[in-house]
Amino acid sequence: MRSLVLLLLLLASPHVAAQASARPCPSGAALTASVPAPSHTMHGTSMPGTSMPGTSMPGTSMPDEATSSSVVEVDSARREIRIVAGPFRIAPMAHEPNDMMSMDTPVLRVAWPATGWVNGYSVQLCDGDAAVGTALAHGMVHHVGLANYSRRELLYPMVERLMAAGKETPRVSLPGNVGVPLTRGDTLGLYSAFHDVGGRTVERAYVIVTLPWIPAGQANPIVVMPFFADANCVIGGTSAWDLKPGRSQRVSEFTMPLGGSLLALGGHVHDYARSVRLEDADNGKMLVELHTKLTQDGHLISLGKRVFGFHEEGLPLVAGHRYRIVAVYYNPTGHTLRQGGMASMAGAFVPDDVAEWPRLDPTSIDVQRDIASVGSHDMVQ
Repeated sequence: MRSLVLLLLLLASPHVAAQASARPCPSGAALTASVPAPSHTMHGTSMPGTSMPGTSMPGTSMPDEATSSSVVEVDSARREIRIVAGPFRIAPMAHEPNDMMSMDTPVLRVAWPATGWVNGYSVQLCDGDAAVGTALAHGMVHHVGLANYSRRELLYPMVERLMAAGKETPRVSLPGNVGVPLTRGDTLGLYSAFHDVGGRTVERAYVIVTLPWIPAGQANPIVVMPFFADANCVIGGTSAWDLKPGRSQRVSEFTMPLGGSLLALGGHVHDYARSVRLEDADNGKMLVELHTKLTQDGHLISLGKRVFGFHEEGLPLVAGHRYRIVAVYYNPTGHTLRQGGMASMAGAFVPDDVAEWPRLDPTSIDVQRDIASVGSHDMVQ
């Protein structure tokens, strides 16, 4: 296993991992024409999604609930699968300065169209009212994610969060011989939430999630699975917490249900975060620490990431062993920020034996609670 991981990391050069350049945003007319009205029928390579019951987040609404939907497009030539969703109205949010909003978003379910492996993702936000293709500021993205209702999270009794991105998330590219497995007919849920930028209102915004993929039968890639650990995991509720003035920490422990190696690790935090780290809970040894880049007044610019290579192996995590996530914040405002804290780590994990992956139990109360809350409390993994 270890030699396999090392070989994988040595192969993961920028040239091997390169993907086709991102496509520009389509015109507003093309976006409107490509996304049909909601339908409960999902078939073929272009499938409308259905909106699940939910409440739109403050600042995000749909111009017409009956016309907001999603479509899945398969581009075999580029080996990409794209999910296009909208329209969404992004308006200035009325809230107290520095407070975080409750992010309630509608979830659009789609059927995955092909058996194979996903080996990356990227997110675009496009202006549906523009005569020519126009990208909206990426800073408008609070989060965009895909839940996989066909598989369980590794650490928690929840449906898998296949991918997620926020304003601090760049394009994600796995090496060409690495992928996350998906099967034709797997049910995914697209959830999203947006911020206004500079008080601007966008009447019709569309989000495009592009997923490079490896078709079944054309390769035998190394299987990686999503890894997600939260500093304050609350199944069915928000993982955000009230952020007290000054320096503070939030700590959460977990036990690995199976062994394997982390190949890469990133994460998600809010403004005023200083770092988030993974520790061995038995001896306190720090395994990896991600630091933030902030503006002078503490607003988040980016969170670091860690790729384990080229001169080291993947980070081994041992079955039955305890680990912990530690998030560090410094709130300079002098008052408590409602739901101001959030921290998680996520990355690519190679299990020693994928057959030991925990099974999803749809009858579990926790799983049912999680399914009901997808999008309502999801942020970025």
